[in-house]
Amino acid sequence: MTMRSSSLHFASLCFGLTALGAMAACGGSAPPATSTPLSPAPSVSFVQPSASAGGADALGPRPIASPPPAFVPPAPKVLEGPGKSKIWLLERHGLPLVTLTLVVPYGSSSEPLDKAGLAFATADMLDEGAGDRDALAFSQAVNDLGARVSSSADRDESIVSLSVLASKLEQALPLVSDAIVRPRNDKKDWTRVQTLWNNALKDRAHEPNDVARVVTTLEYYGAKHPYGHPPDGTITSAKKVQLADVARWHKTIWRPDQATFVVTGDVTADQISSMLAKAFASWQAPATAAPPIVDPGPAQGGKGVRTFVVDRADAPQVVMSFAGAGPTARDPSYARLSMLNIALGGSFTSRLNQNLREDHGWTYGVRSRFNAQRGIGMFVVRAAIRGDAISPALAETRKEIDKMAKEGVSDTEVDKLRAQLNGDALQSYGSLHSVAGSLASNAGLALAPDQDARDLESQRSASTRDLSALASKYLDLTSATVVLVGPKDLAIKALADNGFPKPELVDAEGHPAR
Repeated sequence: MTMRSSSLHFASLCFGLTALGAMAACGGSAPPATSTPLSPAPSVSFVQPSASAGGADALGPRPIASPPPAFVPPAPKVLEGPGKSKIWLLERHGLPLVTLTLVVPYGSSSEPLDKAGLAFATADMLDEGAGDRDALAFSQAVNDLGARVSSSADRDESIVSLSVLASKLEQALPLVSDAIVRPRNDKKDWTRVQTLWNNALKDRAHEPNDVARVVTTLEYYGAKHPYGHPPDGTITSAKKVQLADVARWHKTIWRPDQATFVVTGDVTADQISSMLAKAFASWQAPATAAPPIVDPGPAQGGKGVRTFVVDRADAPQVVMSFAGAGPTARDPSYARLSMLNIALGGSFTSRLNQNLREDHGWTYGVRSRFNAQRGIGMFVVRAAIRGDAISPALAETRKEIDKMAKEGVSDTEVDKLRAQLNGDALQSYGSLHSVAGSLASNAGLALAPDQDARDLESQRSASTRDLSALASKYLDLTSATVVLVGPKDLAIKALADNGFPKPELVDAEGHPAR
């Protein structure tokens, strides 16, 4: 199962781990018990081998495990929250922990284009002092409870998250309330945050993978599209964002009638309703109408194949990025496309990774995905390729995508995908953090509380013909954006060798290179 996520950064490649192994590798623990029982263990039958010249097998009958029962992700309870907000609660009482994520459906796609990064900066300031506490005192209060409070903004939503022991939840919620309702927005804290933000944007220009992400998105959507700029803004736009802008944006988007509290862990419905009502008693919906939820519209890039090169003269690798059209997260085909993507580039055993990494040794790993977004999505393939191999790597990447588009997937691949779905779903629901992240993404994208179960049901019922039809529709590279970040001469030659059109030379933020 591929959980929807609005995050647009490619995670580091971490393949081949079991659900428990993956959590152990990340410092986690085994999946806690839940209020909704997990599926029972598969039954085991035995097959007695035929007697041979030496008699029956001394090891006894060979155990044959039956297919595991189908896991169905539990749906959260939906409750009324303070100030006309909603609460999505998924009780998990195996460990004395609670994760709370508060999400509003306003992110970088809703902010003014000339102040790109405003949502990001506003989220960054929420925990820089709130209520009666300055930044240091607020941080100390959180630490004293052994809690974690974080805030961020993506394209379609802004969030604040809390992780805390269940016994400390009631003490921690007023801190979260202060951050949401009463951020201090002190000038000295803004000066520090703004400096760190600008330095991070300068550093981003030196990270080839980040450059490829920023440039690919800009050139695919267009500079004036709400999705065209990165959520953390650009070096130019960040200079235009002032503290007064942050205060106005906070007042505009952080309103309870547009908010959803996503709560997972060791807390009951009565407990969380009472705690939130007390902690957020002063958070009331303003009389003014809520800002409209932005419909980003179609991508503004032209038809056909367009290519772009960002010169990195001394780079030993070339970061290769292909982008094409994808559906919205609400599209009924999204879940099945995510399933299809596992076979193409979404797993260690995918076609792209087996070809470019295992068969040829050109990369440490290649990854593809369909972004989950409120507006039109984007299909992306990205990999860092050995410099001397970029030309054949481009050819093999295009070959694998074209082959799946024309021939679809095989029955054998679909059988493997179905077998993998159960394990992926169990792994996704194996920790409070991952469950909260998936539910918060669903809430921010205006999806149903039980969307994960709906997606899994859709994926399990997908036939080879269904997936092959989607491949034909969405893996058509006759309209595509191709970005290479690396030595200019190598990149231009590789594109020419593969019959791609002449590239435009752009800088690290996608603007024409000088």
